[in-house]
Amino acid sequence: MKKNKIGLLLLVSAMATSMLAACSSNNNNAASEPSPSAATNTEKSAENTGNTTPSNSPADEAKDAAAKVKPVTFTSFVNYDWYTAPTWAERPHGQWITENLKVTLDPVQSNGAAAQKLNAMIVSNQLPDNIILDRGKDVERLQKAGKLVAIDPYLEKYPEFVKNVGEETLNMLRSEDGKLYQIPNWYINGKNGNGNAAYLVEKKTYKALGSPKLETWEDLEAYLKQVKEKFPNLVPIDFGETRDGADLQMIGMLYSGSANDRTPGFISPGSGQIFGVPNGSELTSVYQDQGFKDTALFASRLFREGLTSQDLLTQTRDQVLEKLKTGKIAVFGAYDSVVEGIGREANNLLTAKDPEGGYEPIWPVHKDGVDKDKVYPSGFNTLGWNVNVITTNAKDPEAIFSYMNWATSPEGQQILFFGPPGLFYDKVEDGVPIPNDAYINRDPKKYDELKIGEFNWYGNTSYVDKVKAEREKLLPAEAQDWTTLAQANISFKTSKNITEFSNLDPAPNSEEGIILQRLKDQYAQVIPKIIFAKSDEEVLRLIEETDKEAAKMGYDKVLKWKTNVWQQNLSKIKG
Repeated sequence: MKKNKIGLLLLVSAMATSMLAACSSNNNNAASEPSPSAATNTEKSAENTGNTTPSNSPADEAKDAAAKVKPVTFTSFVNYDWYTAPTWAERPHGQWITENLKVTLDPVQSNGAAAQKLNAMIVSNQLPDNIILDRGKDVERLQKAGKLVAIDPYLEKYPEFVKNVGEETLNMLRSEDGKLYQIPNWYINGKNGNGNAAYLVEKKTYKALGSPKLETWEDLEAYLKQVKEKFPNLVPIDFGETRDGADLQMIGMLYSGSANDRTPGFISPGSGQIFGVPNGSELTSVYQDQGFKDTALFASRLFREGLTSQDLLTQTRDQVLEKLKTGKIAVFGAYDSVVEGIGREANNLLTAKDPEGGYEPIWPVHKDGVDKDKVYPSGFNTLGWNVNVITTNAKDPEAIFSYMNWATSPEGQQILFFGPPGLFYDKVEDGVPIPNDAYINRDPKKYDELKIGEFNWYGNTSYVDKVKAEREKLLPAEAQDWTTLAQANISFKTSKNITEFSNLDPAPNSEEGIILQRLKDQYAQVIPKIIFAKSDEEVLRLIEETDKEAAKMGYDKVLKWKTNVWQQNLSKIKG
């Protein structure tokens, strides 16, 4: 078979990259782009590349998914203001897919006004073939208007899709009419979840103070007092920025350790959160939860004792990052502390200056008596991030689905995230693309410019996370990715499956939605008062008063509505 010209060009590019100085790993593993495990290539690509068959993904399954892909060119619109799609043909994986599968994706840009663009396309009946958007109101609006293609007829012909995604997840994605219109992105199928929340410890300070045990709240408080005494120029403990106007990450992170099986979403009133604590088969008031009370008391005490930042409530993400990058925070906790734009960036910068410096993730701290294996600062949803829908404007919807079926398979994830064979890996062993010299010695900036991982709107998280961790073990220490290791060792293991609590946001104009907004405003006002309280007695009084006011606002009605949706979700999950 003749050599792939595109592959040769890419290989030349890779070899040029390999001549640059070795640097720490950059996997592009933001929440929207994990890194995939490699499955076998089709017979055609195997002839081109000499790729091997991984033992954990049978060759016949990979061949089946690839063989079923129908040639198609389709338009795709991503319904986010912030997203600008790069060119398909200039991406290494885009070129490979077009050449090997005869599929081309044609992006439709939002131009910074996604909602207006989508509305205009709906009104003019000029919808793209494919839309990527959040689950919820827009999907149901399109479905009820008859603008979406149900994919149920394809499930029997493409069993790989059901196997990869999982039947429970697909059941949760069905619309009111019982049909399935949504193809999930970054879904989770399996026992392992994911998440980015963790506590980080500044290594030089920790070592200088004797590397004491940091497991319980008592351990933490004692350590912070040592930091304050011995290193007065440091902030003993700091937390990520306030989210959604009300979600103080200090409260959420500490709450996860207040009792067994707690996670920040239980007490957060923000969009997509739960704002109710499970008690048997009901969701109950946050303000009546002993874990919340204990958290409030501990957080207020840390602030009163000067052990945390005095601008805790108002500091921005950039301000937090600047402190981290200079090692000015002894202990740090955040919902996304291990991702590239926060913990990894700070750690890599500090270790570049001093190999002994940097930040190290630790197992989440908890109240004495709490089971350390039941502390969950992260929560994950098996439904993933967002979804794909195929519109009735598509000339050949099955062809589009056939591509998505392949794209979410192990081989599809390999190509879309790691890039085509011959670029940064030359072979696959046991499902893992073996990093070659071009990857080990890559220049991060040039690597990022290739935008490998773009157009992967069909992310198979469980598959990706497993192989991403396995790949890191094959790299020399200086090339390993700090984020990937932090996730594999800490944050993924301390994340709670909260899929059953999906869709707990009532419509904004409904009675429950209006009440919930008032409750959110109330929460946003009382949390600062709790932090600034002068005594434990004042903290408990504030919580009691807030509980009574919330009841008058109709919190019970909201909890009843949320409980009903929760129980319906459990029924769907059970099939």
